[in-house]
Amino acid sequence: MKYSLNKQGQYDELVELSKKKCGPGKILQSGIVLDLINKEVIKCEVPGQPMGTDIPYESVYQHFHKAYGNVLEQFLK
Repeated sequence: MKYSLNKQGQYDELVELSKKKCGPGKILQSGIVLDLINKEVIKCEVPGQPMGTDIPYESVYQHFHKAYGNVLEQFLK
């Protein structure tokens, strides 16, 4: 997930799914990186949350599953 501030002062969210391993550049650019296979949070920097906040994988996954459930389920098939 990448976050960017739009003209209205709100955050836009860009979700990218990849079956390949994410490289360091992609991880650096992203706010949230989840390993959906091993069910791990690789990186979690959410706008408005203090840095270093440890958020469990299940919580992050459930949050995004609400908005992108169909896409995530198809991706994991």
